[in-house]
Amino acid sequence: MFNKNNNTAECHEQYGRMRSKFEQKFGRIRDEFCKDEGGFGTHSRHAENNRPPVNISENETFFTLQLFAAGLKKDRFKIEVKGKVLTISYNTVEGEHEPEVSHIYSEFVPQPFQRSFQLDDQVSTTKVAASYEEGVLTVILPKDPLANIPAQEVHIG
Repeated sequence: MFNKNNNTAECHEQYGRMRSKFEQKFGRIRDEFCKDEGGFGTHSRHAENNRPPVNISENETFFTLQLFAAGLKKDRFKIEVKGKVLTISYNTVEGEHEPEVSHIYSEFVPQPFQRSFQLDDQVSTTKVAASYEEGVLTVILPKDPLANIPAQEVHIG
């Protein structure tokens, strides 16, 4: 009745190209870690599966980071800029459950996560704004006008 069809090799190749383009424009992505039975600092496969996907775009005045987070509660997000690192996290409340529902098939369970992004000098961290609509968390990162110097053509004299 349910068919799960994906081409993981193609997905990983596409992710690698997108990540490379992102790093060229936006800076390196910090390594992400999660807690598990081994303690803090161990990288687990479960953490990678729990990472919500992110789209990042830019225009002349700001970067837009959109994190797909359907079905999550707005008040459980935490967005923090410390130094030049943007961290987005989501926490669940232990013991909170849906009303008794008998699922035939279930792939969606809200789980805590944390994503961190290294910002470059183009980003002004003083007026970061965020909104959550229709399952997408949007973070606006304004560009620093003093650091955002457009390319100039040099004439040979």
